[in-house]
Amino acid sequence: MSVALITGVNGFVGRLLAEKLSANNRHIVGIDIQDKSILPDIQYFKADICDIDIMANIFSKTQPQEIYHLAAVSSPSYFHTEPFNSFRINLMGSISLFEVMKKSTCNSVMLAAGSAKQYQEPAGPGPVTESGILNPSGYYGMSKYAVEMIGRYYVQQHDLDIRFTRSFNHTGPGQANNFVCSDWARQVALIALGMQKPEISVGNIKAAIDFTDVRDVIEAYRLIVQNGKKGEAYNVCNGKGIDLKYILDYLTKKCPSQISICVKQEKFDVTAANAGLIGNYDKLHKETGWNPQIPIEKTLDDIYAWWVNNLR
Repeated sequence: MSVALITGVNGFVGRLLAEKLSANNRHIVGIDIQDKSILPDIQYFKADICDIDIMANIFSKTQPQEIYHLAAVSSPSYFHTEPFNSFRINLMGSISLFEVMKKSTCNSVMLAAGSAKQYQEPAGPGPVTESGILNPSGYYGMSKYAVEMIGRYYVQQHDLDIRFTRSFNHTGPGQANNFVCSDWARQVALIALGMQKPEISVGNIKAAIDFTDVRDVIEAYRLIVQNGKKGEAYNVCNGKGIDLKYILDYLTKKCPSQISICVKQEKFDVTAANAGLIGNYDKLHKETGWNPQIPIEKTLDDIYAWWVNNLR
């Protein structure tokens, strides 16, 4: 049985990826900073990925053939209040893993998860391809851009097999409510359950955002490790913009009550991520056969149902 190591295994994407890979006959090794994993039946290590000695020990014990490097600080507010620690985790944590890979005899394949925030915004006419201009404007995008550039150095100089993603917005059931689809679905669920007055607080509802269901995203990650190419970057995206107004209307129709919409400035950060930036996934499709499968309506139905079940 192949061994798959996932950093950030307790996160939104990490735990779903672990379940997916386990179902595909992988032994899961998970790393995160919590005392224990929320997932049963995985080999879990509480560890700081920046500690190269601990990482080397974990590699030596587990001998992973596949590495899914998801651990990162992504919160803009945390980046602005704690920039040193944020860059430490995102950059030094990645370099720690690259160094351990370099010295390991496992011949591992790594997927290093990046972000569409690496691209220049606005990107120009049409969906952005992997040849689009990389010119991040925020701390998070800068950190992911730096990780990819450093990773490419390790590919070129040390022949490591690292594949990179530039992942666009993804959402799905179980996502924290500081992301727009989950935030709105939670508020509608609270209203439907009689736990909130019939008013939803929103930010920008005029933008169109490229959303992909997280379950499609983890399948893309699996296929990139299986069929992708060393040193290549792949857009993981839906390829079309979905109007936030459509999402809001779709969710509010689930509640029998008449819901009023209250626009609040502090909510604009929740809806600002890659607004108007649409990706092109042709390269990913050609090299791995991947296509997004889950329509936004199914995604929203499942997010709403998740909140109803978890708020009762």
